Amino acid sequence: MKKIATPLLVLAALVVAAVMAIGNNTDQTLPFSQNWTNTSLITVNNDWSGVPGIVGFLGDDNTTSTSGVDPQTILTDYGATSNFVFANQSNPTTFASGGPIEFDGIANPTVAMQGSGTADAPHIIIYVSSVGKQNLNLAYNLRDIDCGTFSPTQQFNAQYRVGGAGAWTNIAGGYINQANGLSGECTKVTAFSLPLPGACNNQSDVELRIMTTNSPGTDDEIGVDDIVVTGEDIPVANDRATWGKVKTLFRY
Repeated sequence: MKKIATPLLVLAALVVAAVMAIGNNTDQTLPFSQNWTNTSLITVNNDWSGVPGIVGFLGDDNTTSTSGVDPQTILTDYGATSNFVFANQSNPTTFASGGPIEFDGIANPTVAMQGSGTADAPHIIIYVSSVGKQNLNLAYNLRDIDCGTFSPTQQFNAQYRVGGAGAWTNIAGGYINQANGLSGECTKVTAFSLPLPGACNNQSDVELRIMTTNSPGTDDEIGVDDIVVTGEDIPVANDRATWGKVKTLFRY
């Protein structure tokens, strides 16, 4: 649910999304990072083309309500509207629509998300390549930037999958029941550092999804900030037989 219903604003954004939905889901090499300080990355609604490796999704589903639903239970691709974002916003407390939102008019710019009756399970997906890498780690901060006098239960969860299709898998430690602070508070920051399973090692396409769901009460704007994905180089095998042949050739 939302602060104040704004059907016209949501409808306008959906119309724009239908006409122009641009994303950039090219897998990025590691290390990868995004902290949203460059406010020129997103300048137009529903255009993620300036953000390599990240795309936002409205998470809309007309057949199912996710009000109060645990995002850990959503393991399929969710919602009909991809490449969704409200651009160039400046007041998280009064902004009244759900989905991914770019707030560039605040002291520390970020892309935030909150649920609504339309945005059942808004989320972003991060696309990386881990070829030649192992022991991957996903780190990010969830920032409460909404100073409204309400205290919903704004759940968040992180998931992964490999290969670009199929079911999502929850990342251990990636769930939080309430990412927002108390009523009127807008300073809470929750830091995550999540080791990824071995299935993500040495893969050309690893997708990482960070999702919230529609709160039964009034939703809070939560920034998904300071995203970092890292990995360690996979050691090259020491092939003694091959090295011996090379030394023999140079001997003559």
